[in-house]
Amino acid sequence: MTEHQKKAVEAYLKAGSYKGAAKLLGKDPSNLRKLIKQLELQGDVPWQSAAPTPAHLTVGKSTVQYDANGNVIQEWRRLFPQAQGMQDFVDGLCDQVKAKGKAPVRKSRKTDTDELLFEIDIYDAHVGMYADEKETKDADYDCDIAASRMVAAAEGLASRARRPAKCVLVFGGDMMHSDNRSNKTEASGHVLDVDTRYHRVVEYLIRACTDVVNIAASVAKEVEIVVIEGNHSWHSEVWLARVLDAYYSKCPNIKVKSDPSPRKHMVWGDNLLLWAHGDRIAAQKWPMIIAAEFAKEWGQTKWRHLKMGHVHHKKAMAPVIVNEQAGLVVEYLEALCATDAWHSGAGFVGSQKGASAFEYHKTEGLITRYLKSV
Repeated sequence: MTEHQKKAVEAYLKAGSYKGAAKLLGKDPSNLRKLIKQLELQGDVPWQSAAPTPAHLTVGKSTVQYDANGNVIQEWRRLFPQAQGMQDFVDGLCDQVKAKGKAPVRKSRKTDTDELLFEIDIYDAHVGMYADEKETKDADYDCDIAASRMVAAAEGLASRARRPAKCVLVFGGDMMHSDNRSNKTEASGHVLDVDTRYHRVVEYLIRACTDVVNIAASVAKEVEIVVIEGNHSWHSEVWLARVLDAYYSKCPNIKVKSDPSPRKHMVWGDNLLLWAHGDRIAAQKWPMIIAAEFAKEWGQTKWRHLKMGHVHHKKAMAPVIVNEQAGLVVEYLEALCATDAWHSGAGFVGSQKGASAFEYHKTEGLITRYLKSV
């Protein structure tokens, strides 16, 4: 190491933090952090073994065995994809597309109404998934088919809209089949059949999403995009919202909901509309969660409707009465994707594939619902 690097390591060991070390040296904390991290990647720091760490990975957990003199004997590392690498990837995407988006602006007519909201829900597209009809007895599936289904579903649903004031476009989680190179789901470790060409899958997803946004913009004078984080590709859903926001940053009729919560909501007149992906929380617990988390909105609305996906089949709970107040309709929507090998092997077959749309009146609540099957 150079003298500069040695002083940085000594200050870090003495202070025990990047901020403290930077203060001792009179340096910028972010620059010192980068220096220490680079030395760790090279295996040049005394608190770990000399084995270098691959540049795209970071050490999440490390167990080190030392001898009596404080020298490293051996080390066990648990490695994860670098968050900074993902941040750089997202920043690069946003820079590429910033303000390049152009969406149609619907022309005004006498039949326009300010009372109606049209909602299009695209849940569980799983772009990047591979499925073979001969294996699953359902349908073939790949990036081309996934993107085509997204666009066809949006076109079929949008064609039924009745000049609404606003369109809410919901990308309801698991828009990609996987967003890591392990080809497994992050939480449960299910092995996936997936296109591993990540950048190719990203291009398919972004192109399909922008096509769907343009379709939504053709039926309403205002479009709000809601992106839900799923369990297959929650990293990708985080960056997808940012990329769409950057892409349409100069389109006054397109907004992206930036709420970081995994549960998104909107009030339309007397309606409380809510969306989540549907994993982790049991259906019967949702009324209590929503009533507590959105207490103000719950109190000012008359109809409340929560929509989710994840289970890859349609399921609904009747309105639940909580503390003698009007209830919450909890509904799981159909998936857009075909059945994959894992679901087929587990016996989850026969469910209807497609996407749904809903029409809400400000004071009359839900007045129409639509289904576009595939």
